[in-house]
Amino acid sequence: MDVETSLSWRGPYWYAGRRPKRNSNGDEPEDLDVALVKMFERRSPLPTALPAAIVVDVTCLQDGQEDGFFDWLQAQIGNLVCEVPFYVLTGSDSVLPEGLQATAIIDRIVPDDILLMLICIHQRSLLRSEEAQLRRRVFGRIPGFGTAPHHSGSSSLLVVGLSGRFLEWQDASDQKVEVVGAFDGNMAVEFMSKRAFDAVVVDAAFDDAIDYMQQIRRDARFAGLPVLAVCEREEDLVQLFRNGASDVLVGENRKETLSRRLTSAIRFGKRRRLADRILAESHVWLRQRINEGGLGVKEYTAYLESCSNALAVRGLDLWEMRLEPENFGLTINSTQELEEFNATLLSIADATSRDEDLVCLVRDYGPVAVLKNEAGIARLQKRINAILAHTVL
Repeated sequence: MDVETSLSWRGPYWYAGRRPKRNSNGDEPEDLDVALVKMFERRSPLPTALPAAIVVDVTCLQDGQEDGFFDWLQAQIGNLVCEVPFYVLTGSDSVLPEGLQATAIIDRIVPDDILLMLICIHQRSLLRSEEAQLRRRVFGRIPGFGTAPHHSGSSSLLVVGLSGRFLEWQDASDQKVEVVGAFDGNMAVEFMSKRAFDAVVVDAAFDDAIDYMQQIRRDARFAGLPVLAVCEREEDLVQLFRNGASDVLVGENRKETLSRRLTSAIRFGKRRRLADRILAESHVWLRQRINEGGLGVKEYTAYLESCSNALAVRGLDLWEMRLEPENFGLTINSTQELEEFNATLLSIADATSRDEDLVCLVRDYGPVAVLKNEAGIARLQKRINAILAHTVL
């Protein structure tokens, strides 16, 4: 799994029945959290502070309360200034309403640390999707640009294992989703390298399931892909989560519940894949601009303004780092030396930054790195200093 250990933005939790574990540093006080069932029963207006996440355990709702509660909650979510992670925690026999637009539907026994990790992952995923949309809008696209095989294809679900339940997975999936089977982890990774899958179900004996998930997660291309593991024994559930499962399906699930859990995972995987594809294209596009003297100042300024405004609604800042020689105690004496320096700095920044951070050459400005958090600036500065100390320019 694409492991995250810190929240991209902090805030109160909106919760029903299960209050997520808090991060160790800088979280909001617990008394700012919102108990959703009480607010629903009173029909009280919700606070305006943007939540870090919304978590609802459906087993805490009274019989017959589900539809009214989720209708009310979806309206509250629609009033937020931006999207936040929304989780529904369920049991195998829970009844879920139709049309539930949750970020993920997960077994309610998910460990606290895994739930927190998923919140961190999904927060970053939302930022990546928004970054991809912004780059497409500001920079456009490359005519005729192809995509990597693992980004290409229709919406698909990969089922790994020899349980004999393949037809059940087909039956539980949306008709528009293609379901493909793989015997083991090696075959799964081979298939995944040749075409896109939006989610994976590992339906195998416990030891094999652990092995298959680890094979998938070791490949960086699939580290953030939703992987659902089938669990025959409830005592194995926690271990499956800790070894890479995004969700664990315990025992027999209602067909409707299983279908909604699959749909939720596939929707998230498809969204992530589209963001990956756009960010990969923009990366190539920005590299091409280097040969033309860099990104135009007008385009760069438009990007900074739009990105800064988008982050501000979450209480986040944009951090711009100018990669100029004097900022690193260097004196450049010729145009050739400057070009070599720029190439070196861009290469270091590209390798150190996340793919949703903007690393580019700006005409008349020089190389820049635009990062989404202050820690990224310190990490990049340290990396550049370490490499320049052992590099002869």
